[in-house]
Amino acid sequence: MVLCDVLLKLQYKIAIAHCNFQLRNEESNDDEKFIAQFANKNKLPFHTIKFDTKAIKQEKNISTQMVARELRYEWFEKIRKENHYHKIAVAHHLDDQIETILLNLSKGTGIQGLAGMNPRNEFIIRPLLEISRQQIINYASENKIEYREDSSNASDDYQRNKLRHHVLPVLKEINPDLGNTMRAFIERMNDYQVINAEYIERIKKKCYTEKNGIVELKLGYIKSHPAGKTILHHLTKDIGLHADMLQKIITVKESGKQFITNTHRLIVDRKSLFITSKESNCEQHILFTEIPKQFCYNQYKIQCSLVPIQELTIKTSPRYAYFDADKIEFPLLVRPAKEGDYFYPFGMSKPKTPGKVGKKKLSKYFKDMKFSLLDKEQAVVLFSGDKLIWLIHQRTDDRFKVTSTTKRVLKMVVVDGFNNQ
Repeated sequence: MVLCDVLLKLQYKIAIAHCNFQLRNEESNDDEKFIAQFANKNKLPFHTIKFDTKAIKQEKNISTQMVARELRYEWFEKIRKENHYHKIAVAHHLDDQIETILLNLSKGTGIQGLAGMNPRNEFIIRPLLEISRQQIINYASENKIEYREDSSNASDDYQRNKLRHHVLPVLKEINPDLGNTMRAFIERMNDYQVINAEYIERIKKKCYTEKNGIVELKLGYIKSHPAGKTILHHLTKDIGLHADMLQKIITVKESGKQFITNTHRLIVDRKSLFITSKESNCEQHILFTEIPKQFCYNQYKIQCSLVPIQELTIKTSPRYAYFDADKIEFPLLVRPAKEGDYFYPFGMSKPKTPGKVGKKKLSKYFKDMKFSLLDKEQAVVLFSGDKLIWLIHQRTDDRFKVTSTTKRVLKMVVVDGFNNQ
């Protein structure tokens, strides 16, 4: 009510949105009537909604305060969009801010939690965030502002109320100037957040890469850093890692260890941690009975063409593959690499018989070429008939190479892939 009074006196155009959570029976309905009368008296647009909060809480299995928070902010944003309002002003004050910081601290927060609520958060603004509860009560008294007190504020059923009734009074005894001390503390924490973000960005350049939706973290570098666990937390904080999982990742020694969150899969491979979305599913196979002009398979887009030998210019990049077209048999099959697959890798002759290329299982090739676990999972092969002719974006098969007797060449080019060099 104080916030409404201040905004009106400053001549802002405002509307009022009121949530009735139906948690206090008739008292909740009386709150709604009180606000409706205020809006009507001041000729303000009024939006109201009733929530069956208890039923939704039971369905979602979260706390009453959490479900009420989700419901109101989702609805506030809906109202804002529908009516083209510029901001959502909420009346959190300094005591709320202190309670938030203490709650965060009790749950093991980082710098962000110690900085408390932001005065601005996208469309949400908190104009009273540096004003104490007592100052607000004094203002209401001096300006004869009517307001209603939520009876649940007197209960110790909520965590905030326990802090408000039992912890804050003790802290104010220890430090009567607690409000000003906390303002300075919050300002300092916000500065530390800026410094921390800049440092993490510098660290990120040394140990973080992302290609085609797969993140690679240089775990060796992170583990060697004095603040490695905290760095790992910052680099993975958006994928739902809990503290136990972080600890296991930072101490794991065996390669191939996997960790699963609700949305992501994390794989430790040698000195790297690979992170991929659980939703990234590979296609099973694509079959062609003639040479296509182009096809897409998972992360690859491949263009195909038949080139007369006299017009051929060979490029040595792994993006390019060249096959004697007259040796090609149909169908052409594209699929993920599987256990037991083998080929005769072009350019890899046997040590004891130079010039002669031997059969090699893909599993042995992967090991020799130091493929990571994710590289192996992402490997795609092209078959001509029953012969593997290309480990795509890696190496072709020697049996289909271009020779002096070749007349036409099947040229394939990866135009989208892990590394278009």
